[in-house]
Amino acid sequence: MRNAFGIALFVVLVAPASIDAQSREPYQPTAQEIKAIESRKAELDQSIEALRNELTPDHELADVEIFSKATEWILRYRDSEFYRQHYVQDSLDTLAIGQARARALERGERPWIRRTGRVVRAYRSRVDGSLQPYSVVVPKNYPGDRRWPADVILHGRNSRLNEVSFLRGPRDEPDPESDAEVLRLEVYGRTNNAYRWAGETDVFEALAAFEREYRVDRRNVVLRGFSMGGAGAWHLGLHHPTRWKAVEAGAGFTDTLTYAKNSLTEADTRPWQRAALHIYDAVDYARNVLMTNFVGYGGEDDPQLQASVNIREALEKGPDGLRFRGGPLESSASHTLLLVGPGTKHRWHPGSRARSERQIRSVGHINPDSIQFTTHTTAFGDAGLVTIDGLDSHYEHATVTGSKHQLATSNVSRLILRSLSVSGPIVIDEQDLGPAPASTVWLSKDDDAWRIHDSLSSFRGESLQKRPGLQGPIDDAFRESFVLAMPTAKSAPGSAHEAAVNIAEDFRRTWAKYLRGDTIAVDDTAITPAVARDSHVVVFGDPSSNRYLASVVGKLPVTWNSKEIRVGSQAFPARNHLLRMIYPNPNNPSRYLVINSGHTFGEKEFKGTNALLYPRLGDWAVIKLDGKTQSVAAAGFFDEAWQPK
Repeated sequence: MRNAFGIALFVVLVAPASIDAQSREPYQPTAQEIKAIESRKAELDQSIEALRNELTPDHELADVEIFSKATEWILRYRDSEFYRQHYVQDSLDTLAIGQARARALERGERPWIRRTGRVVRAYRSRVDGSLQPYSVVVPKNYPGDRRWPADVILHGRNSRLNEVSFLRGPRDEPDPESDAEVLRLEVYGRTNNAYRWAGETDVFEALAAFEREYRVDRRNVVLRGFSMGGAGAWHLGLHHPTRWKAVEAGAGFTDTLTYAKNSLTEADTRPWQRAALHIYDAVDYARNVLMTNFVGYGGEDDPQLQASVNIREALEKGPDGLRFRGGPLESSASHTLLLVGPGTKHRWHPGSRARSERQIRSVGHINPDSIQFTTHTTAFGDAGLVTIDGLDSHYEHATVTGSKHQLATSNVSRLILRSLSVSGPIVIDEQDLGPAPASTVWLSKDDDAWRIHDSLSSFRGESLQKRPGLQGPIDDAFRESFVLAMPTAKSAPGSAHEAAVNIAEDFRRTWAKYLRGDTIAVDDTAITPAVARDSHVVVFGDPSSNRYLASVVGKLPVTWNSKEIRVGSQAFPARNHLLRMIYPNPNNPSRYLVINSGHTFGEKEFKGTNALLYPRLGDWAVIKLDGKTQSVAAAGFFDEAWQPK
C-alpha cells in the first residue's frame, strides 16, 4: 500500500514507542554497594532534615531533596532498577551532588540556579506530594535583559530510565553549553507513560516551575518530542494547541487501535472502552493544527510514520478539506508541515531535522481571533479565547469555529468567551445575542437557543453538569490531588470489602513503581471538609466497612446496600459484586468522589506499549466476584447531568 505521502508503506504494528530495548538482566548490586549508598543517603537525609528545621522554603529544598528521592526509589526497586553496574556509581554521584547543594543552602546560597549548561531542578507535585525532577539547558549568555524563547522537550521511551539516570543525564553526551538563543526544559514525565494522566500533569507542573525560575517568554514556547515523546507532542500539541507557539512531533503514535492492535484483546475494546479512546487518540483532534504551528515527522522506513499519515488523512477528510502542497518528503497545508526522512528508520534524518528547525524558528503567532477548535471531552476544552465548558454528549465530536464574536458550534452546550470587544455583537449558530455585556461572557444552550449569563454561578447553575475537570472517567481523578480513604469499620459478612482492599493495594504498588510517587492514604475518619475541599477522595471498601462511603452513598445516583447494587435499571446481588465509579463528591461537588478504583489499567499496560494506558471502565462499573476472579458485569458512562443513561 501507499501512504498519504505517496510513499510505499508496509504497516508493521510495533509495541512501545521506544528506541531502547532492555537486552540484559539488571545488575544486582552487592551488599557492600547497597550499604555504601544507604550510608551516604542517610548523611544527605540528615542534612535535609536540618535544613527543614531551619524553615528552608520547600521550593529551594526540593532542588536538594530530589537527590535523596532518586536513591530512595532505586533502592526500593533494587532488584530491577540498577539496570547496569554504573547505576551504583551514578547513585553515589547523585548523593554527592545533593550533599554539595545542601551545604550551599546551609550558607544561604544556591549556585546551581546561576549555572549554564544542563541544570537539574525539582518541584513538589500537587497530585501526590511527590518530588519530581526536571532539567534545564541554559545558554551561555543567559539571562540578559529580556524574556527568552523556550523549547519543552519530551523524551522517548527508555526502559532504563529512573530518577538516578535522569539526574545523571546522557552518559554519551557532553554537558550542553548551548550557544542557541533558547532555553530548554527537559521533562521527566514520571518515566514512561506517553505523558498521559499524571504524566501529562507533570509536563505542565514542570513548565510552571520552569517559568517561575527562569525568564521565559510565555508566548514563545515550542513543544518537541520524538518516539514516545513524539506521541506526547502529538497529543499535548493537539489537545492544548493555544499553549504553544509551535509543536514538533517526531514519529510516535496518534491512534490506539491500529498502533497497538497486536497487544489488544477482545476484552480491551468493549463499547465504553472504544468511546474512551477519544480522550487520548490525537488523530481525533487533528483539526486543532489550525490553532498553532505544527511540524510532523517520520522516517520513510519507520512504521511510526503512520502517526503523520493518520493526521494528514484526517485533515484531508475533515470539514475543512485541507490540501497539502509539495512532494512526498515535504508537504504543507495551513499551519502544518509534514516531513518524511528519506531512507530513514526510527530516527531523525539530518536534512529533515534542519528543515524542521528552520520552520519552528521562523513561524509567527497564529491569529488568536481565528477559532477552528475540536474536542471530544471537556477535559481538553480550552482554546485560549474560547473554552468549551459543556457538551451535548461526551466522547462525540464537538467543534467551535469562526471568530470570538461570530461562532458556529456542534455538540456544544456551554461556552466561555474571553477578550471580547464590549461594543461588538455576539452571533452564535446564527443567533444574534446582541452586544457583549463584558469582556468575558458565559453562554449556555437550552433547546437549541443560546443565552448569555451575567455570572459564572448563574452559568453553572445548581444542578450537576459535566464540565472541565469534572467530567470523568474514573482515570481522570488521578491527574490532580487525590487522597485514599481506607476503611476502618468491620465489613459485613459476604461483602466485597476484601476485593476492594486488594484493588487499593495493587493501585498503590503500581502507582509507586510506574508513576514515581507514594499515594497519600488516611483512615476514612480522617477525611475532613478541608481534605474534601482540596483533593479528590478515593474510598475503598463497601458501605459497611468505609465510614466515609457510608456517609455519602445515599446521595449517589446509584444504589448500594447489603442486598444489591443498582445502576439505572440494572441490579446485581451485593454479596458477589463490587461497585467502582466516579462522581462529584456530595460533600464538595467541585471535586471527585472515586469508589474502589485507582487507574482502570495496571502493571501489564505500563509494561507494554504506553498506547494501552486508556480507560477500561468508563464512569462506573459493577464487578462480579468469583473467588479471586473478577469480571465486568456492566460498565458505562453517566450522562451530562451525572445520571445513569
